[in-house]
Amino acid sequence: MVEVARLRSAARSDVGTSLVETLVALVILSIAAVAILAGLQLSVVTSDVHRKQSSGGANVRGYAEKIEQYLNTTANYVPCAGANAYSPGTVGYTVPAGHNAQQAAAVPLVGNGTAAACPGGDNGVQRLRLTVASSDGRATETLTIVVRRSCEAGTACA
Repeated sequence: MVEVARLRSAARSDVGTSLVETLVALVILSIAAVAILAGLQLSVVTSDVHRKQSSGGANVRGYAEKIEQYLNTTANYVPCAGANAYSPGTVGYTVPAGHNAQQAAAVPLVGNGTAAACPGGDNGVQRLRLTVASSDGRATETLTIVVRRSCEAGTACA
C-alpha cells in the first residue's frame, strides 16, 4: 500500500514549466538579444566613421600636395587669397566620390609667423586651412598648411 501511495503522488507531480517561468525566460533572452544587436550596430557605425576619418585624412593630405604642386609648377600664388582661391578644381585635385573639399580664406603671414592685414600685408607666405568632409557628415578632416610664393627660375618674386 505504501508503494501505491508513492506512485500516485509521483504521477501527480508537476514536471512541466508554468507560463510565468516561460515568460521570464523569454524576457531575459530578449534583453540579451537586444544588447548583442545594439553592440553589433555600434561596432558597424564606429567602423564606418573610422574608415571615413582615415580616408578623409589621406584625402586632405592629397589635396595639400596638389596645392604644393600647383604653386611649384605654375607659380600661381594668389595674394590675399579668398576662400577656395585654391579650390580642388583649380589645383587639379579630384575630390573622391562621397566627399567634398574646400579651402578657407588664406591668412597672410609676416616673417615671424603672425598674421598680416590684407591688402598690402601679403609678403608671399600664407596659412591655408583645408577641409575634406564625407557627404553624410560623419567625418570631417582639417589640415592647416603654410604656402609661399615660388621663387624658382622664371617666376616673379617681387
